[in-house]
Amino acid sequence: MSVVVRRARSEDAAAVARFALALFAQHRGYDAARFADLGSPEGAARYYMSRANAHDAAVFVAESEGEVVGFAYLEYEQIDYANLLENAVWLHDLFVEEGSRGSAVGKLLMQATVDFAKETGAGKIVLTVAAKNTLAQDFFRKSGFRETMVEMTLNIT
Repeated sequence: MSVVVRRARSEDAAAVARFALALFAQHRGYDAARFADLGSPEGAARYYMSRANAHDAAVFVAESEGEVVGFAYLEYEQIDYANLLENAVWLHDLFVEEGSRGSAVGKLLMQATVDFAKETGAGKIVLTVAAKNTLAQDFFRKSGFRETMVEMTLNIT
């Protein structure tokens, strides 16, 4: 399987939105009280494509045999007071369709993330991962990430 990772283009909007919605549904399945239902394909396409060309962000897609099989969305933060960060890239989303998992697509998207971080001069990459998503946690640990924070939620309604 030959995979190319590149910046997302407007013609990738539907695929990116489809993957984002799958990721949203996955999170809702883990904890519907924590994760909002943002299930609009149009909204997801509009949001991710608006970030694809931003100077401080990137949306990468992994393409195999002419088909988009995964994506990553990341943003550079020079200073982030709320998260006590400076000079960091946030990896917000990384998703690989099920049929392409285990074929280095995730590793290639991660390498594109690392390359983006180096290009921006970032000193670190940070991310959050759902507590129940043990597959992703294992992948990120194998990619060199370590745990630094624990998110907690209190539902009040």
